[in-house]
Amino acid sequence: MTTNPEIKPSLVILGASGGVARAMLQLLPKYRKKFMSLILLDKSNNVLHDQYIDHKGLDYEFIHFEFSDSTIHGVIKNLSEKYGYMIVLDMTDCPTLPIISAADSLGLDYLNCSLNLPEDRTLFHFTEDMQNFSERFNNATHVLSNGMNPGIVNHLIMRGVVEHGVPKEVIEIEYESAKPHTDSGKPFITWSKVQFLTEAVRWNSGHCNNYGVYVESEQNALNTLVDTKKYLEPIKKMSVYPMGMTVAHDEIIAMCRILEVPGKFIYAIHPDSFNRLQKMVETTRIIEEKNVVFENNTTVPLDGSDCIGVWLNHESQSICYYVEMKHSDVKGTNATLFMVAVGAIAGLVDFVDNPLKQEGTYSVLDLNTDNVLKIVSEYMEIKKIII
Repeated sequence: MTTNPEIKPSLVILGASGGVARAMLQLLPKYRKKFMSLILLDKSNNVLHDQYIDHKGLDYEFIHFEFSDSTIHGVIKNLSEKYGYMIVLDMTDCPTLPIISAADSLGLDYLNCSLNLPEDRTLFHFTEDMQNFSERFNNATHVLSNGMNPGIVNHLIMRGVVEHGVPKEVIEIEYESAKPHTDSGKPFITWSKVQFLTEAVRWNSGHCNNYGVYVESEQNALNTLVDTKKYLEPIKKMSVYPMGMTVAHDEIIAMCRILEVPGKFIYAIHPDSFNRLQKMVETTRIIEEKNVVFENNTTVPLDGSDCIGVWLNHESQSICYYVEMKHSDVKGTNATLFMVAVGAIAGLVDFVDNPLKQEGTYSVLDLNTDNVLKIVSEYMEIKKIII
């Protein structure tokens, strides 16, 4: 069902106890009147005890349920029969296919924060998978990958193209420099352990070559390293710059394909965490989720920040759009999750306020760039430098 601004939809959030969802729920009270009912669904009830969420202002119903590929259709069907027209916001790290399939078959609009593929499916097939989704799911309106990267980054690249033209190369850089006050001695991250280990260790590295053609490496990102000084020095003054991993990421594949230019995503974490990951791989060859610590900035405070930027390199100049947020500047979450939540709320609000004209499956870039970045700017400053 194509979103109609004259009819308020209900909103169901899958994975409501997850880190990104709870960060987004901090922001949602401002936009709560755009929705009839709000339904939160998760296998964990942690969201009910989150002191940083305005529970009264959100006026929600919580459903305690652990769905699977075989039960998700029934769950969503029951909700649609009770609440009628609603948007399904998928904030889980579960495979995307069963959830979007269920929503589409019921004529319900669907949004998510990332395209989650089966364990045996890498981003080598990303373009093929997006085309498949576009062809299969057109019984309602769906927008994939509303978050920071992918999400906000796609729109920052497009803003650069509008303002300065198509570049000859796109480089995305992220330095997540979190360091916990109490160090466990294990590798530490501020993102989903499943997704981090998939991208950095289990999948092969990859980048886009000439004309935006994706090239997959024979090594993983942890072993495909780049000195970040060239990309971070104009943004952050540091005595030593970390090594960054060349990570396969769908926003780079999508944008380089659209612009037909080469590009890559370089991701760096705190050197202590990075060195521990390398040593763990050298000794065990396998990194299990239990051996990595997720730091949420609540039970253990974090120093450092998350800085994400995109360089659009032209013949005569390079332009960088970037955002940076200190972990200490947010409460009840960390900067990484908060930035993803900002992208998710910006995508959701634009989806409701500026309905797409016809049913089908869209990428986040099909949303209104000016409106999305305007909403983003309410929560964090978008900076720009030209060299």
